[in-house]
Amino acid sequence: MTGRDQRPSPERERTPLGVLLWFGWAFLLLGITGLLLPRIIDFVDFSPRAPFSLLGIFMMGELALVIFGITVALQRKRIGWRMAVLISFLPVRILAGLPPALLGLSGPAATGWYTLFIPVGLVVSAVLVGLLLRGSARAYFSED
Repeated sequence: MTGRDQRPSPERERTPLGVLLWFGWAFLLLGITGLLLPRIIDFVDFSPRAPFSLLGIFMMGELALVIFGITVALQRKRIGWRMAVLISFLPVRILAGLPPALLGLSGPAATGWYTLFIPVGLVVSAVLVGLLLRGSARAYFSED
C-alpha cells in the first residue's frame, strides 16, 4: 500500500460533539456581542466623564478571548482546548449579567432575569465543560 492509499480513520475525521457545541456557543457569543455593541459603547456605568466603562472593558476582554479561542481551536492547537474550557465558563456572566445592565431593567425585572438565566447559564457551562473534558474532545486538539 502506498501513502496515497491510506485514508484517515473515521474517528480522526469526526469532530467531537463537545467541540461542535462549543463552536456553536462561541459563534453565538460573537453574534450577541456584535448585536449589543452599540449599547455597550453607549453604556457608562459610573461617571459620564469617564472615557471608559467597566462593562466595556469586560466586553472587549471577552471579545478578544473568544476571537483568539476560536482561532486556535480552528487550528486544533493544544492551547485551543484550554481556551475552549475557559470560554465555557462565560455563559452565566453573559446570559445573566449582560442584558439587565445594558437594557436598564428595574430591580424586580432584573431579579426575575437572574432567577431565570443563572440556572440556564450554569447548565450550559456544565454541559460544555463536561463534554470538553472527555478524552475525544481533548484528543481533537492535537496540533503543537
